[in-house]
Amino acid sequence: MPLTIDYRLVGSGWAECTVTSGEATCEISASYLSDALGNLVLAATAILAGAHSISVGFDEEPGEYRWVLEWSGSNQVKLRVLEFQELWSNRPDAEGQLLFQTEVHPLVFGEAVSSAAGRVFHKFGAAGYKKDWVQHEFPTRQLELLDQYIDSWRRNGG
Repeated sequence: MPLTIDYRLVGSGWAECTVTSGEATCEISASYLSDALGNLVLAATAILAGAHSISVGFDEEPGEYRWVLEWSGSNQVKLRVLEFQELWSNRPDAEGQLLFQTEVHPLVFGEAVSSAAGRVFHKFGAAGYKKDWVQHEFPTRQLELLDQYIDSWRRNGG
């Protein structure tokens, strides 16, 4: 199933992200308290590198959106976006409110994240990103590594 991720900087220290797969869509936000885009690139890289599961957060004020990725068999990754009312609560996934869920091929997830990050870089560049995202640099090296994994998966037939 196709997956699109639209990540947008929307002011100093704030971002919005829309995730869509088929009929399912989810809109979440993040503050500069976490390296949200860097975390997303890290999650995609980890999945393509062979990690069985990973979860990363988009920190809010207050609250957290948690991206949970787990291999589900048959070369698919189950992606869930959960919402938690408390920031840095370390609550178990089961206590989060499910906002979005889909199953996708790992390469589809990686490509969607790479595309989203690439659009942000194209619009802002490294300096503009740092200016708007305050405490975090654009994840240039991480995105390069993700793109290397994507190329490898494509060459090997995914």
